[in-house]
Amino acid sequence: MKTKIISLFFALVLTLSACGGSTFQRNQDKWEGQDINHYRFSVVVVCFCPYAGAEVTYEVLNGQVVNESVKAASDRPDDPDRISEFYQPYNTIEKVFEYVGKSINEADETTIEYDSTYGFPANISVDWIKLAIDDEMYLTLSNFEALP
Repeated sequence: MKTKIISLFFALVLTLSACGGSTFQRNQDKWEGQDINHYRFSVVVVCFCPYAGAEVTYEVLNGQVVNESVKAASDRPDDPDRISEFYQPYNTIEKVFEYVGKSINEADETTIEYDSTYGFPANISVDWIKLAIDDEMYLTLSNFEALP
């Protein structure tokens, strides 16, 4: 009886572990399957770091940023060039998927809400080290628009 309970416990743990990865892969496949080569979206990064809270809107064509609009956080009017540089790892949906994949594999805790229509990560919460303070990072992607 004890062996069956232990086996069931490990089967449940393996199933739950597989769900996180498969959800990520399923949504990445959904995004890639739509073959959207021209789009616009906004991203806000919230963390205990400089330039957090700014909103940057990107227009992306064939994987390259072709237009960028930076709006600094209202409580700190930072230099748009520095904000742009800080937000560079999140300036395409493909880069956001890379960031999320890395956080799933390396962070202590990653929570992701995916866009139901397109599959891209829309809300990402990462706690790199559970027992550390001020290492958490939150990304919100919004205003997505597929362009002709």
